[in-house]
Amino acid sequence: MGTSIELCLGDISLSYSKNHIGIDYGFLFQDGDLKRGKSKTINYEYYEENPDEKYELDEAEEVFSRTLSRVLTRLNLLGFTLEAARAEYQAVVAEAEEISREIDVDGSKQEFLTFEEFCSLACRYPLRELKNDYIEYDTPDRDKVSRGRFATDIDLFYRIPGYGDSDLYWSEASYLSASVCILSAESMLQVFAQHEENAEIEVSWAFGPIVHAGWVHRDAFLAGARQRQKVLIATEGTSDARIIRRALDVLRPDVADFFNFVDVEERHPFWGTGNLVKFAEGLLRIEVLNQVLFVFDNDAEGVDAFRKLEKLNPPANMRAMLLPDIEEFLEFKTLGPEGVNISDINGRAAAIECYLDLRLDQYPPAQVTWSNLKKDIDAWHGVLDFKESYSKHFYDQSDYDLQNGEYDASKLSKLIDSLILQAGLVVPVV
Repeated sequence: MGTSIELCLGDISLSYSKNHIGIDYGFLFQDGDLKRGKSKTINYEYYEENPDEKYELDEAEEVFSRTLSRVLTRLNLLGFTLEAARAEYQAVVAEAEEISREIDVDGSKQEFLTFEEFCSLACRYPLRELKNDYIEYDTPDRDKVSRGRFATDIDLFYRIPGYGDSDLYWSEASYLSASVCILSAESMLQVFAQHEENAEIEVSWAFGPIVHAGWVHRDAFLAGARQRQKVLIATEGTSDARIIRRALDVLRPDVADFFNFVDVEERHPFWGTGNLVKFAEGLLRIEVLNQVLFVFDNDAEGVDAFRKLEKLNPPANMRAMLLPDIEEFLEFKTLGPEGVNISDINGRAAAIECYLDLRLDQYPPAQVTWSNLKKDIDAWHGVLDFKESYSKHFYDQSDYDLQNGEYDASKLSKLIDSLILQAGLVVPVV
């Protein structure tokens, strides 16, 4: 006897543990994903007969749940990508081939499914279409009946590495789960995501029953990024940190909890590019174990500082990035010694304010003024005119206006997506 806990995608079981927490999947979810759900392990007739004890259901029905599409953004940031799933599958195939060579004395080689074929089989039907009604053991031809539509694909299932043709299934859904879920839960989520109709299927981790049964304390189940998974964002100044922090919270809320910032609200401890490089040098000397992403403006001073930091050969848990080059900056109004021109400001004058909505009625079209020549990189450095006004306009917007209003957040979205991509390349210290 005992109580189990499973991570599921719809009716597909991806990970199972009994009488203990098993793998901690809290990082897949956020606080808003805490819900209540009916559980097959709960005797609801008992609570109907004992209504005074129904309060226990508040705990027993607790579950973390969110759609697959929203889980994928978190998986990708942590490196659990489709390519990582491919590598894991190929490792399983290699191991199965080695075992097959040792067993098959006639020298024949078993042909396993390619990764593409494996994904195609797993996604043969949308998961919400799979039957999950229990087929009784005394049902004639139970094995075939339980497999449902998959019975016609049995030859393909035999080509799955490690396929054992066990009888631990009772429906289409349970057969697919027992046969195909040979990879980590994170990789299987990527595999099932290859069918677009699975995007809105719920990924659920029902922990209420195991807590209610007393096997695991409730405090063990927390949603959100774990400390070792978080990335510290270090910027040139407070304004950069505040803009990025709010953009993450509003535009990419599904991954915002993976990021920490240095003194977002208080006085910035290392104002400017030079001090940010010095801060990086200090972290290198003390061999800090945190994951750190240094973010520089995409201007001449930022490029200069970025190159200096790269020469320090930071370890894998530290990475530097420039704000991204974008098409909108290829032809930008500029003012210099030769008057007004249209110039490419990527790498020369694209500070973070340039990625905001630059349409302000009280000011003329946005313009960069060239200020000084950076000899180390042979490029002029420029500054956006009235940049504080663009920042103020950004802070004045409601969350709704940033997401759905007339505020143009397209350039800011490109910046944030670039930052998330770079953060996913920062490697934690094991």
